[in-house]
Amino acid sequence: MQVTSYKPQAASHLRQYRFKQFCFILGIVGLSLVCFIQGGGRLYGKEKEVEIIKVETKEITGEVISFSPMKNPKFIGVAYQVGDVGYDAFFKVDENVKIVHKRSLDEIKLGDMVSVTYNEITQKTEGGREQTVRVAKTIRFIKPATREVRPELKKSKASENLKTDFEIKGYKSVE
Repeated sequence: MQVTSYKPQAASHLRQYRFKQFCFILGIVGLSLVCFIQGGGRLYGKEKEVEIIKVETKEITGEVISFSPMKNPKFIGVAYQVGDVGYDAFFKVDENVKIVHKRSLDEIKLGDMVSVTYNEITQKTEGGREQTVRVAKTIRFIKPATREVRPELKKSKASENLKTDFEIKGYKSVE
C-alpha cells in the first residue's frame, strides 16, 4: 500500500493563502492611511486657506457683556455707544493678548468697563466671500461694574396683590 503525503503540499498552499491575506490587509491599511492623511486633516481643525485683504488697528471702550476666559477659543463681547446708537462687538482673544491693570483674564467680570485695542482683519475665504475677524491685542481694565449684573428678584407690591387661583389636579401651588 502506497501512502501519499498531503502535508507538504497543504502547508505550502496554506502559507501562500495566508501571505495573500496578509498582503491584502496591509494594502487596505496603507490605502486607509493615505486617504486619512490627504483628506482627513480637515476633520481635526485644519484651517482653511484664506487671503488677507486688509488689517486695521482700532480701539473701542465699553462694558463687558460676554466673556469666556476658560473656553477655547476665548472671546470677549463689549457693548459700546457711538452717539445715541448702541453696538455690540465680539473679539477673539489669543494667547498673545496684553492685559493692562489686571493680572489675568479671569479677573475681568461682566459689567466691567474695558478698552479693547484690536486688529480688524478682512479676509477672503475659499468660497470667495469676504469675512471680517476681530482679534483683541490689548484689553485695558478701566473700572469695575457700576451696577449688579444679575440683581436678586424682589417681590413688588403689584405682584403680591396678584393672586392666581389655577389648580391643576395633583399639583399644589407654592407661595
